[in-house]
Amino acid sequence: MMTALIELRGVCRDYPAGEETLRVLHDIDLRIEAGEMVAIVGASGSGKSTLMNIIGCLDRPSAGHYLVDGQETSQLSPDELARLRREHFGFVFQRYHLLADLSALENVTIPAMYAGIGKDSRRKRATGLLTRLGMGERLHHKPGQLSGGQQQR
Repeated sequence: MMTALIELRGVCRDYPAGEETLRVLHDIDLRIEAGEMVAIVGASGSGKSTLMNIIGCLDRPSAGHYLVDGQETSQLSPDELARLRREHFGFVFQRYHLLADLSALENVTIPAMYAGIGKDSRRKRATGLLTRLGMGERLHHKPGQLSGGQQQR
């Protein structure tokens, strides 16, 4: 059997709630192979964002195991987790987290800058991505000049 890109085994996530403990995720098992597309769906408050935060290495499970490409994430230091996020994950948050003083193009180049990609390469790649998303005419617009849908793209 091939190594899964993402594998969760018995993952739980608990939060303190006064004197009690609130279990948001209950023994989640999930295996995602290369090339698979997966949708995480559920009612409001069902733990989708909590699960995605764990998958994206923004949070850690309270119990269980989470492996990325066969590597157990619980053994990684904060710096190693940051490297893993930078090299393997992209995020689209519910709130867009765009920097108001930067253009759409500049906002899109930020992750590539932190990944050490040269200025010309990251601008070329960001321009291509934004053009593919129908944003070619809005490259130099700031977030306040974009619609909500354009900001999300």
